[in-house]
Amino acid sequence: MIALTLANLKMMSRNRQGIFWALFFPLLLVVVFGLFDFNGVGAADVVVIDQSGGPRSELLRERLEGIAFLEIEYIDISPDEAWNKVADGDLGYLIIIPAMFDDPAGQAQTGAPAPVTLVYSTRDPDRNQLVDGAVRNLVSEIQSDGGPIVPSELLTSDVISVPEVDYFDNVLLGLLGLGIMTNSIISIAVRISTYRNQSILKRLLVTPLPIWKYFAGEIAAHVILAMVQAAIILAVGVFGFGGHVHGNILWVFAITALGSIVFLNIGFILSAWAKSPAAASGMGNAVALPMMFLAGTFFSTASLPWLLPQLSLALPLTPMLTALREVAIDSVPIWDTWPYLAALGGWILVTGLAAIKVFKFG
Repeated sequence: MIALTLANLKMMSRNRQGIFWALFFPLLLVVVFGLFDFNGVGAADVVVIDQSGGPRSELLRERLEGIAFLEIEYIDISPDEAWNKVADGDLGYLIIIPAMFDDPAGQAQTGAPAPVTLVYSTRDPDRNQLVDGAVRNLVSEIQSDGGPIVPSELLTSDVISVPEVDYFDNVLLGLLGLGIMTNSIISIAVRISTYRNQSILKRLLVTPLPIWKYFAGEIAAHVILAMVQAAIILAVGVFGFGGHVHGNILWVFAITALGSIVFLNIGFILSAWAKSPAAASGMGNAVALPMMFLAGTFFSTASLPWLLPQLSLALPLTPMLTALREVAIDSVPIWDTWPYLAALGGWILVTGLAAIKVFKFG
C-alpha cells in the first residue's frame, strides 16, 4: 500500500502543469475574494453643479471631497442632462448648489433659504440614506451661522422612482454568463487537449475532411449546447425561483451565442499550451475565475479597490453581462447595446486570430 501510494505521488509530481494549477487555483480564489469590500456600500459617484461659485459653496465642495465614500466629479453638463443620467442609472447622485447659496441678503428678502438639491434614484435605498444624511449634515453646518435651522429647508431631495430590480434578476443573468463562459472555455480546452494526446488531431490531417469544417462543426455544436444551457438556466430561474426576463428572449440567445464564440476561442488558445486534459482544466478555471468575480457576475464592481472597476471593463465577460442585463432586465432593444456587441465582436476577432496562430495539432 505504501509503495503504491509513493508510486502514485511520483506520477502526480511528473505532471507539473496539473500540480501547478491545483496549487494556484485555491490561492487565486483567496486573492479574488480578498479584493472585495463586502462590508461597505461601495463608492457613490456624485456630480456637483455649482451655480453660486462663492466661498460657502467652495467650502461645501471641499467638505464633500473629504467624505471617503463619495467620488466627486465636476463636469460641464446641464442640470437636465445630469438628471437624465441619474434616471438612466449612468450616474449615482447629482448635487446642485443654487446661485443664492452665498447670498444671505437675497435669501432674507425671499423669506426662505436657497436649498441645495440632491438628486438620486430609488435603485440603492441603503446608500441613498447614507449619502442624503451626509450631504444634509454638511449643508446644515455651513448654512447655520450658529442660529436655529431647519435641515429640511436647506436640502431638497429629488428622488427619481425607477422600476425595482431584484438582486436575483441581476444574478440570474450573471449565472447565465458564468455557465456559458466556464463550459465553453473548459470543455473545448479539455476536449482538444485529449484529442491531441490521443493523436486524433494528427489523423484528421490525413483524412479527406477539410480541417476548417471540423472546427466549424465543433464551434457550432458548442454554440447550440450554449443555447440549451441558457434555456435551462433561465427556465429554472424564472419558473422555479420567480425571476423575471422583461426583454426579448431571442436577443438574450443572440448575445449568448456571441459570448460563447469568444470563450470557445479562448478555450482553443489554452488547449495549445496544455500538455494534458488535467492541465487544460486547471488553466480554464484560472482564466474563468477572475472574470467570474471581476466582471460583476455576483457583485457590483464598485466594491473593488483602486483601478480594478475600470480594468474589469477590459474583460470579455463584462460586455456580455452588461448587454444581457440591459436587454433582459431593462427591456433595451438589442441595437441600443451596440457598444457591447461591438466589444464582443472585437473579442471574437482577436481571440480567433490568436487561436489560429498558436493552435497545434501535435
